[in-house]
Amino acid sequence: MRPDVTRGKLPRLEARPRALLASHDAVSLAALLEQAGAAGAARATAAKVIRHAFRAEGPPRWDEAALAEIGVGAWARPLLLALDVAPALEIADEAPSADDTIRLALRAHDGALVETVIIPGPNRTTVCVSSQVGCARACTFCETGRHGLARQLEAGEIVDQVRVAREVWAARRATPPLQNLVFMGMGEPFDNLGEVARAIRLLTDGRAFSFAPSRVTVSTVGVAEKLPAFFRDCHAELAVSLNAPDDARRDAIMPINHRVPMAALRDAIAAHLPAGRRVLFEYVLFDGVNDAPDDADLLAAWTRGVRCRVNVIPCNPGPDSALRPPSPERLEAFVARLSALGVTTLVRRPRGRDVGGACGQLAGAMRGG
Repeated sequence: MRPDVTRGKLPRLEARPRALLASHDAVSLAALLEQAGAAGAARATAAKVIRHAFRAEGPPRWDEAALAEIGVGAWARPLLLALDVAPALEIADEAPSADDTIRLALRAHDGALVETVIIPGPNRTTVCVSSQVGCARACTFCETGRHGLARQLEAGEIVDQVRVAREVWAARRATPPLQNLVFMGMGEPFDNLGEVARAIRLLTDGRAFSFAPSRVTVSTVGVAEKLPAFFRDCHAELAVSLNAPDDARRDAIMPINHRVPMAALRDAIAAHLPAGRRVLFEYVLFDGVNDAPDDADLLAAWTRGVRCRVNVIPCNPGPDSALRPPSPERLEAFVARLSALGVTTLVRRPRGRDVGGACGQLAGAMRGG
């Protein structure tokens, strides 16, 4: 069943009635508990609560007796029980693809919809999460961008996408296990970096979800001024959506480039990329637009000196019908040229395209306006 959403419009938003436990990492939960007057026990209590609430699949017991059983003192229980431990999102639509990808449309308390995608691979399964309801960045090839930005997701709503995906995947008794997490869904993560960082801290906490930081990737269109904060606050890998070999063509498809041209973006990445780390550049390939051998030459020259890998992604159906994927021959020639120039290159094949779950397609449940 498709969600009940007016075509082309997002629902009116209301305030959430209760604070979410999943919006707290260990540090912020300990700070909250200190307000109850037992600062010395706050950190240990926060650790117990996080392990109890998030380690196992399914809803935890959340009452006085359950908290007492895990060693939470009476002083902390009223404050903790005032937090909502249940997932803040419910499944409005579940669309399995022919390639075993699953697109989930998840409804928030206010009726807003976000989309999450479960992508199985040969050895591990990836969850693609959203960071906003809609997006303000308006990239011409992206369905989410044409709807605009409705609101930010709070950290708990980001975490709850993973909780719901974990339960869906477990119910199917599916393998391989969920081990990869990518912030490549709806929204620009750097425009909601505080909540994204807090969600990542909980998701990578060994007492909770235990995602390895090296298996968490955050994708940005290139909000250069947020790079220092990202590397300081997020234990995750960086991906940058590039998609063009020069300013003229990037200006045409990605409005961010008017404010942060490619030279400035490259300089910012080179200046802030920590030693030993590398960046993933995502390059969506459009037939006759950015896929010529000369374009590969320009891209290789632009990336020279930056520790990186380039993911080449044939474009998926989107709002601009003039942007089409290249032929297999043009794709292979482009990748071969990049590789010959010494650029580490990988082709990311479309997954979930038939259910609107592929790169650039999210917000499919709201499409039609």
